[in-house]
Amino acid sequence: MRKNGKRLMTTAAACVMVGAMALGGTMAYLTDNEAHVNTFTVGKVQIDLEEPGWDPEDGEDIVPNEEIEKDPKIENTGTNLAYVFAEVKIPAAEVVTAGADGTKNPSALQDLFTYGTVKGSGDAKVYTAGGLNEGWYLIQSEKAQRSGEYSTYIFGHQKPLEKGESTLSVFDQVKFINLVEGQLDSQSLDIPVKGYAIQAETSADGTTTLNGVKLQNPASLSEEEMKAVYQVFASQNSTLEDLTSAGGELKDADTSGEKDLAGGTIS
Repeated sequence: MRKNGKRLMTTAAACVMVGAMALGGTMAYLTDNEAHVNTFTVGKVQIDLEEPGWDPEDGEDIVPNEEIEKDPKIENTGTNLAYVFAEVKIPAAEVVTAGADGTKNPSALQDLFTYGTVKGSGDAKVYTAGGLNEGWYLIQSEKAQRSGEYSTYIFGHQKPLEKGESTLSVFDQVKFINLVEGQLDSQSLDIPVKGYAIQAETSADGTTTLNGVKLQNPASLSEEEMKAVYQVFASQNSTLEDLTSAGGELKDADTSGEKDLAGGTIS
């Protein structure tokens, strides 16, 4: 009887162990899962070109040496940081001008207007031909080769524009040359102005490479860097030659395909 009792106890213990093993095989484990959906918004580079001081009536019946308000500036109306450029075309002709003392100069091919800045007020205003406002630099120029063509000037803005930010005007006025009368009477003369922009993004270390152009300080470009960035813009726009042409029906400006300087929609 003692032996059988021991055997029964052993068997019972074995059965309990098997039962525990069976229970462990069906045990549920705590689990979790999580999914993330990342939404990306595509950026947009867009600008508007403005001339707040320009009055079309000021361009009527102009006289030699007349100074006319013309103050092109660019606003970043897109969502991305952008480098901006302005292009100004000045009509040229082979004409005779008068010197400061009234004597006639020999006939020569020359721009019919100069651009410049105005400092001071009232009678103390001083016009500086070729002057540019802070932040703007002349980075490229191409003189007209024959009468009736345009000289082209490209200006770069040193600092990129944030969303909603505007530049100072490139310059303040244009001045008609001291033309000897009887040469261009009643002719219409246009000064086309256009604005261009290209995305400007910096890396975590504060530097960036734009299509191979290394920028040492993206927040303030050197003149050479502005020239290089403009070339990147030009090479990416196969229609740039069409955009910069000055023939045909000219508008005050063709900025980003949105508005002209009068605020109308460009067709």
